[in-house]
Amino acid sequence: MNTKSRRIRDASGFPGDRARDFVAVDDSGDFSYHRSEEELLTAFEYVGEAACIIDRSGSSYRLVLDATRHSVLGPVLGPVEFHWLRHAWLNAQKAHPDEHRLRRFYPLTRHEVVAGLFETLALEHGTEPAKEAWSLDIDGIASQPSSLEEIDRLLARQRQLEHVHVKDPFGHIYRPARHRTHWYRPAAAGSILYVEIPAAAH
Repeated sequence: MNTKSRRIRDASGFPGDRARDFVAVDDSGDFSYHRSEEELLTAFEYVGEAACIIDRSGSSYRLVLDATRHSVLGPVLGPVEFHWLRHAWLNAQKAHPDEHRLRRFYPLTRHEVVAGLFETLALEHGTEPAKEAWSLDIDGIASQPSSLEEIDRLLARQRQLEHVHVKDPFGHIYRPARHRTHWYRPAAAGSILYVEIPAAAH
């Protein structure tokens, strides 16, 4: 079966020249961020591989085959189901802690979970959709790293993280903590998770 994807005007009712980004949940339950429809279509080998696709409004889509057996973005299916999306995202964070390291507060509404997904996934993948910069505070000394990757490099040299705070470009504040990947490995060998804290605690 030929399921090669191509970029065409989709059937969702949006103008073809409107730039949109998407979050997709694959058939294994993991999440990914895609800066454009074209990037989305090339990320999946077959239509069923993308279990759910959402845009920034929270509308859901699936990939479908057009008349020539190419994968295209199908019509809007309605609002994504909030409780399913939140549960799937929390499961993905637990299953892939090294990939999803920005840990926001527990989302209480569909808007919170959708907005949080787009922001954190874009930041984790190095796409900076906000005008503000990252901010890193180590024992009262502030700097403005260019990305989460740079923050990781700076914190890799820090033995203690208790007095470190990180603010992302959207204004959320985190306290970094090392994640031990295996019980027999030292904590310093694990990746760093960024756990959101109240602004008053900063």
